[in-house]
Amino acid sequence: MLNSGLPQRRPLRLKNFDYSSNGFYFITLCCYQRCSLFGEIIEQQMHANFIGSLVTLQWQKTPEHFPVVQLHPWVLMPNHFHAIVELCHKQETQRIKLGAVVAAFKSLSQKAVRENFGQNAARLWQRGYYDHVIRTEAAYQHIVHYVQTNPQHWHTDYFNQMDGRR
Repeated sequence: MLNSGLPQRRPLRLKNFDYSSNGFYFITLCCYQRCSLFGEIIEQQMHANFIGSLVTLQWQKTPEHFPVVQLHPWVLMPNHFHAIVELCHKQETQRIKLGAVVAAFKSLSQKAVRENFGQNAARLWQRGYYDHVIRTEAAYQHIVHYVQTNPQHWHTDYFNQMDGRR
């Protein structure tokens, strides 16, 4: 059914790009319905609640699950998550794709929340994620600055304006 009357999702990934390539990737994951589930911004600093702390812990454990992953600057916000991820495969066998890393993180963080709040705990994540392949040092530095200063700009942040509670 090609034309079911429903909006068609646009592909989010770069066409013909190998997302298992060594390199740096900027990712953004949004909370389900963009609800503020992870905490709040107080005086331009993110203060994670218990759910936010569970999500943070799962992100910090990512290299344990995927040794080819190195974490670079990241920030948990009330209703979304930004991170720079580096994939550094040393061998050509068993290459991990960025999507597998993101899927595992989303799954493990949801599982941690359900273990603490029961099986009927709120759904954490929206389907999919945004990614950007970082190709230059200048782009890397620009994104690092964006990630590190994200809490200071929360009052004008696009994701704050889109909070699901409004």
